[in-house]
Amino acid sequence: MDISVAILTFNGEEYLEKLIRAVRRQKTDLKYEILVIDSGSSDHTLEIIKKYEDVRLHQIPNSEFSHGKTRNLAANLAKGRFILFLTQDAVPAHEYWMESMIEPFKISDKVGCVIGKQIPHAHGPATIKREVSIVFRGLGPDDSVSLQRKNKVTAHFNLINTFLSDTNSAVRKDFMKEIPFRDVNYAEDQAMGIDMLNAGYYKAYAPLGAVSHSHDYSVHEYFKRKFDEYVGLRNTTDYRATAGFREITLGSIKATLRDWAFISRDKEYGFTLKIKNYFTSPLYNLALRLAIRAASKTQ
Repeated sequence: MDISVAILTFNGEEYLEKLIRAVRRQKTDLKYEILVIDSGSSDHTLEIIKKYEDVRLHQIPNSEFSHGKTRNLAANLAKGRFILFLTQDAVPAHEYWMESMIEPFKISDKVGCVIGKQIPHAHGPATIKREVSIVFRGLGPDDSVSLQRKNKVTAHFNLINTFLSDTNSAVRKDFMKEIPFRDVNYAEDQAMGIDMLNAGYYKAYAPLGAVSHSHDYSVHEYFKRKFDEYVGLRNTTDYRATAGFREITLGSIKATLRDWAFISRDKEYGFTLKIKNYFTSPLYNLALRLAIRAASKTQ
């Protein structure tokens, strides 16, 4: 078996069927399986999975779930040489997603993990849409595979890119015997990126391995998500962000102006959504900085 597509689910009915169908439509000669680990769904998730005889289901109690430990379980259950991790709301954007995610492993035996591109939802909040676009544009151009590494040169210039996201990633299964996911509450993917680089392996960015994914949070949900994110990053990777009064005020204003420019150029928003986002983007930008400040004050 070449590939195991591992999907972790919990009440994931909204996008799951679309996701499974997108995986099953992949144009590839590689032999693959779809492995779903469900942690106690009470909606229609299990019914959707059971429609497909070629989807292998493994169920665990919700009390046993954790981001790192459950992905390690998926690795142990996987039959493929490469494991492609997807979250339940990340839908492959085209029929060559799988081939694109595997391509970097052919470049070098030292490539241990791969991150794929995320394309934000067309009509999502502008602040989130712009954030996702910036993150992945910063990883490299769409027509190239990028390799990130750690050595004395990259360390000297402080150019060590450890970013990894399990929303859409791939890992060489053999390497996970040496470098499993850390059993942490948050940022297990970021920790994997760090651990791979520290072990002397490469991390790759495969932009053609794209999925449709973003969170259409309300302002309150966005604040909570960012608070949890920055607390988790500090506890797992020791990354610490702060936001003083100047950043909360001027930073929010500058980010809002960038959002407004983004909204004005965006051709996917209709007139009504443009107006809505002009009014709501200041709230999202303020929520982000207040969440960073609140997270920095926790023990």
